[in-house]
Amino acid sequence: MTHPSPLSDQSLQQAANEFSTVILPWWWENGIDRERGGFFTCWDNRGQRLASEDKYTWSQGRFVWLLSRAANLAREGVLDLDVPADDLIEAAQRGAEFVLKHALLDDDTCHFAVAGDGTPLDQPRSVYADLFVVMGMAELGAATHDDHWTRSIVGLARRASQEISEGTAPTPPYAVPAGHRAFGPQMILANTVWEIASSLERQGRQQGDVLQGLRRCVTTMLAHRQPSGDFAELMPTDPADPLESLVARHRVPGHALEGLWVALLSDELLASHGAERSSGPSTEEILDSIGVLCEQGWDHEVGGLLHYVDRDGGEPQGTTVGTEYESLVQRTWDTKLWWIHTEASYVTALAAQRHGHELSARWHQRIWDYTMETFPGRDQGAEWIQIRERDGEPLDTVVALPVKDPFHISRNLMQLAELRGSAS
Repeated sequence: MTHPSPLSDQSLQQAANEFSTVILPWWWENGIDRERGGFFTCWDNRGQRLASEDKYTWSQGRFVWLLSRAANLAREGVLDLDVPADDLIEAAQRGAEFVLKHALLDDDTCHFAVAGDGTPLDQPRSVYADLFVVMGMAELGAATHDDHWTRSIVGLARRASQEISEGTAPTPPYAVPAGHRAFGPQMILANTVWEIASSLERQGRQQGDVLQGLRRCVTTMLAHRQPSGDFAELMPTDPADPLESLVARHRVPGHALEGLWVALLSDELLASHGAERSSGPSTEEILDSIGVLCEQGWDHEVGGLLHYVDRDGGEPQGTTVGTEYESLVQRTWDTKLWWIHTEASYVTALAAQRHGHELSARWHQRIWDYTMETFPGRDQGAEWIQIRERDGEPLDTVVALPVKDPFHISRNLMQLAELRGSAS
């Protein structure tokens, strides 16, 4: 069915230009350790000082993905880059070799971080690091048509999937509060399985079991959708829970919006292979949730999307027991973060361009305008200044990891570039 798109290509072209002329050139110059392999991401918020040469596996896997995806899109004519695709692939391969040599362990897990030379650092393990390595290797496999990269992470992907399914996966830097099921691990797992399936498709390889796994992952992720159309980030495992704690009441609209594009693209991929789509919310309900989440997260006082909100909007409310996670929510609820805005920009554009969803088109323009007015560094810093106060001023603090990670910006700008002229 063809849906006339209510979205112009202006923001999509702007996204392609921003990636090609601002984001990629800065990271190509400043982010690659050309002597030892791997990538430098421990830059300060303004991109003016490399605080450490430590290499967080989370960001290393993402950087491999970024370079590999950029090369693929350059070869397809989607991006016009100054850096040759072969050079991007070479850098991605050297980074991937660094990760496999220094971060991957025999028990199908990864070190959370290593020093600049690859020496392991004493950090708690995180399944997120494992999954981002899987993503990076999957995209590199698609870029090179070399199954060495995808074969190298089969055990890693299998163990991470099993632990998330069993609720035993370690999730630093955000520990899941006891007695709750978390949306985040399910969403990242669904995203990772979609990446694997997409990579296998582009390599002309069989996807049967992976497609079945993708459907299960998306279905589990979408089970966090509430009757109101928003998503519970943390769901109590006790059905008798009164749902009045801060943990139960708070929402993370950016996370949910990220998950919705994963759901839409996963269902597209499943349909293209004649497979059954995810169960639970219909496509129409997923599209409706986009508007619900944008409205729930939007800061009507000064603009932009808030980090955490209450299920009824505004500052998170509810009873607390003094956990670190509760403190994080209360302390940072009104910050404006780069990744929330780029993920929201993409899912709204996807819904408008592929599904003719007019409300999403309106939200896309509103969020995109705020994003481009707020986050690019200009005279205040290099590349984008990713972490902002509620009023949009730079906030020089750490969010999640002490890194200036290019992943969300790069991924979403490239995804927006891919949407040009793609109404269907």
